[in-house]
Amino acid sequence: MSVVAIICEYNPFHEGHRYQIDKIREDNNDATIVAIMSGNIVQRGELAFIDKYTRAKIAVENGADLVLELPYPYSGSTAEIFATAGVKIASSIGADTLYFGTESDSIEKLEKIASTIDSEEYEKEIKNLLKNSTESFPVLREMALKKLGVDVSYTSNDMLAIEYIRAIKKNELDLNYKTIKRVGAGYNDHSICNVMSASAIRSEFYKTGKILSIPSEGKEFIKSDLENGKFIDVAKLEDLLLQQIILRGPKSIEKAFDCPNGIGYYIYSEAKKCTSSNELSLLSSKNATSARIRRILLYFLFGVEHVDKEPKFSTILATNQKGKNYLNKIKKTTKLPLITKHSDSKKLSKQTLSEYELSLKADELYQLLLNKPNESKIVYKKCLYIK
Repeated sequence: MSVVAIICEYNPFHEGHRYQIDKIREDNNDATIVAIMSGNIVQRGELAFIDKYTRAKIAVENGADLVLELPYPYSGSTAEIFATAGVKIASSIGADTLYFGTESDSIEKLEKIASTIDSEEYEKEIKNLLKNSTESFPVLREMALKKLGVDVSYTSNDMLAIEYIRAIKKNELDLNYKTIKRVGAGYNDHSICNVMSASAIRSEFYKTGKILSIPSEGKEFIKSDLENGKFIDVAKLEDLLLQQIILRGPKSIEKAFDCPNGIGYYIYSEAKKCTSSNELSLLSSKNATSARIRRILLYFLFGVEHVDKEPKFSTILATNQKGKNYLNKIKKTTKLPLITKHSDSKKLSKQTLSEYELSLKADELYQLLLNKPNESKIVYKKCLYIK
């Protein structure tokens, strides 16, 4: 039986995600579909709009058989780390194929970019540009690829696809990959339509309170959460970060993982000028994009100074009967600890427990930063949804 993996965030789950799962099911009718989904912190350095258990529940209601967590800090790291962590989990639970969405729908083009990035020529070119330019890394990457004659007309989704391909090849994983062309609005397109982008859905909710482009199966779950204030109050996080920057100072920021030399001092200097917390999320510099700065600030907040090559555990967030049967099978063979409830953490090694506790800390903070805060200890009582 085929086992298909999707690496995702579902922030929130929308009609485009439902379309992807339906297309996978058309190609693989009997497959077990496993979604490896970001926890409560997502790749752009933000807290997820809706709690991870609700997002996982909606995914299972819309065709996924099993949802496993991509835990923090991997979920809130660079595209390369995010992708590598995701494919490592997919491989460790026995997936044979990874599906990902792209705008280009050209696997050959993506493979060409991936192989070029891992070439000696590219490495020499990027090192030279880093020495002689103050542009951000994404800009330098495009410059290097152009100089090597590679088409760089790709989007954020395409970039993640490139990183999935690179990670699979670099780690020599026995994992096939296939693309599904994205439908509807683009990644950062805020148009109101039948298949909206996740950013547009979040923006529309914060502006009008409306919940748009969410599939009917599971819509009540998200509606209930939103009506009960179980969504992130972005201003609370930004206020907290602003306070911590001022109290702890630039040297503490400089210790954070992936923080370029001097960025901590830049953030501290700019934070002291802020008249409102929302100015903080807009910070960027020539050598650090706003998303990178947001990730650095979360590393700083949680004391993350290093990120390992791959996750040491995953939490089971939701499943149906097919997923449950598959779990019973892989639990006997996988070396990756799979957490069902908090008490399972007692069996973890010291190093794995440390990583689990960091993820737990992120979940506790998440509960406190909801529009209507919950006690942080509620995370100890949560367990997977079974359809």
